[in-house]
Amino acid sequence: MSGPHRTPDKINTIGIVVVGICGSVLVYVSIVALQAFYMDDSSEIQTIQDYGGQDATFKSIRADQLKNLKSYAPHPAPQPKEGEPSPPQRYMIAIDDAIPLVVQGAKQDPSNLVPAIGPATTPSVLPIFGRPRPLQAQG
Repeated sequence: MSGPHRTPDKINTIGIVVVGICGSVLVYVSIVALQAFYMDDSSEIQTIQDYGGQDATFKSIRADQLKNLKSYAPHPAPQPKEGEPSPPQRYMIAIDDAIPLVVQGAKQDPSNLVPAIGPATTPSVLPIFGRPRPLQAQG
């Protein structure tokens, strides 16, 4: 073996460490991304399997309530008490039409917001700041 003398090979430790760290970070990120993709892709199916359409009752009740809020109809006539005249017929109107009527009635007489009950002229709580306290202690 003739020729110039070679220097011994050295292991590039820093390069190996950098490549190892970058590789492990890349593997970790790709595993997390695949799990996120799978969860997003299967979450609706899993929800249906877990709950099996339990919200159907809620949706039907909600639809009925919205229909009642937006409809017009007569209320069933209340039965008159013996010896009293029959009460007037009442009607149900849409809430969007009822709100301005309530505001108009409150401007005229704020104590009579519920005409079927009558004016609210008797206080029920002490007129002091803070939590309402009844006028008379409940026994």
